[in-house]
Amino acid sequence: MPRAPSQSNLRVMSAARAEPLEKEKPAGPLGKRLAGDASNHLLNGLSILKELFADFRRSDRFFKYKASIIAGWVLMTVTSIAIACPGSGVRKGEMDARLVLSDKLDRPSVTIWNESKEPWFDVTFTVNGQYQAAVPAVAPGEFITITPKQLMGSSGAAPADLRFQSIQMRSRDDSADLTEDLNQAWERIRQAPRR
Repeated sequence: MPRAPSQSNLRVMSAARAEPLEKEKPAGPLGKRLAGDASNHLLNGLSILKELFADFRRSDRFFKYKASIIAGWVLMTVTSIAIACPGSGVRKGEMDARLVLSDKLDRPSVTIWNESKEPWFDVTFTVNGQYQAAVPAVAPGEFITITPKQLMGSSGAAPADLRFQSIQMRSRDDSADLTEDLNQAWERIRQAPRR
């Protein structure tokens, strides 16, 4: 019968360190350290993707069909959300406004027609970035004529010989910049034959 070891021969060893290891401090400029960490994370991500692709290639046909159906569903969902959600490029802020500039240079005025099917409410016109006029509503098919007498700025009323250089309009629901239309109207007046 084998003999049991005596208590004197057994010795217990601990796996705990007497002192904790000191963390090695990274050397070099911050930019290089961040670039190194970013490249490590990128390489780790690429290796994970390669492993997932290899697992996908080894999988059976049924799993591939399920994966393609799910991928198609995700693609259609993302496309639907992108189309349904209004973004900054979806709404241009045209407001269907048509601008007519008076050719009488001694009495400057601008007429703006509401060519949309919806009324404009709480409309504010800003001329040359400093003068404003406001109207409570403009119905579809109606117009508003703006003259210097109607425009007020921080320094008071606009001068009577004000030249319209830029016009922005804002309603309760939308906004539009009519400066390009204004510049085209000025160009047509300049090119028109004098009477």
